[in-house]
Amino acid sequence: MKAKSTLTLIMLAALSITAPAAEFEGPTWQLTDLRGLAPGSLPSGPKSVTAQFERGRISGFSGCNRYFGSYVLKQDRLVVGSLAGTMMACDPSAMAVEYAVKRALAGTFHPVMADGRLSLKAEGGETILSFRAEPTPTLEGLSSNITGFNNGRQAVVSPLPGTTVALSFKGGIMKGFAGCNTFRATYKVQGDQIAVGPVATTRRMCSGEGVMQQEREFLAALKSTTRWGFSGALLDMHRPDGERTLTGTREKTSS
Repeated sequence: MKAKSTLTLIMLAALSITAPAAEFEGPTWQLTDLRGLAPGSLPSGPKSVTAQFERGRISGFSGCNRYFGSYVLKQDRLVVGSLAGTMMACDPSAMAVEYAVKRALAGTFHPVMADGRLSLKAEGGETILSFRAEPTPTLEGLSSNITGFNNGRQAVVSPLPGTTVALSFKGGIMKGFAGCNTFRATYKVQGDQIAVGPVATTRRMCSGEGVMQQEREFLAALKSTTRWGFSGALLDMHRPDGERTLTGTREKTSS
C-alpha cells in the first residue's frame, strides 16, 4: 500500500511539471519579411507588424488592427490557430499588409532562432515570416495626443471636436493638457504596470459645451490606469479589470 501511494505521488508530481517555455516566447517580435510581400511594403517604427507568444496566446499588431489567437507547441513545431482581432478600417496599403499577415501567420511552422531573430519556416524549409526582437518598450520620453478615453460609462470616446487632450512622460513626471487645464502627476512603472500619483491641475474654467465634463472624465480615466502597453502606433492603457482607459498616439518628445 505504501509503495502504491509513493508511486501515485511521483506520478502526480510528474504531471505537475510544465514544459519549459520556447526560446521565442515572451519578447515582442517585429516583422521584417513576409513571403510574397516586397520588403518596402512592410511598415516600420511604431506602425510595425508585431507578434508576441506567451502561455499559448499569440497577439500583436497586423498593420491596422490588433489581433489575437492561440498556439500550441508540438515538439519542434508551432501550430497557430485562426486569428481574430479588432475591425478598424485603414488605408488600402495597410489593409493589404494586414490581410497577408493574418493569412500567412495561421498554420504549422518550424520556428528557428538565430542571432536574435525568429524565422517561421514551412515544412519544406521555406521561410514564411521573419522577425527581429523589438527593443524593450518604454514610456520614458513619450508624447501622446489622446485619441480615446474612458468616459466612466463603459465606453471609450474620442475628444470633442476642436479640443486637444495630450500627455507626456519624462523622469517620473507625467504632464499634459486635459482639454481646458494643464495637469501634472508623478508615475512609477514596473514592467507593464504603472502607478499614477495624485494629479494637480490649473484652475481655469472653459465655456465650450462639454469641455469641463470631458476633462473630468479624462482625468478620472488617467487616475484609474494601472497597465500600459503599445498597440502598433498607439499607446494603450487599461484598468486592473482590463477595461481600456486611454488610447493615444506614440511619439517622442521634442526635448
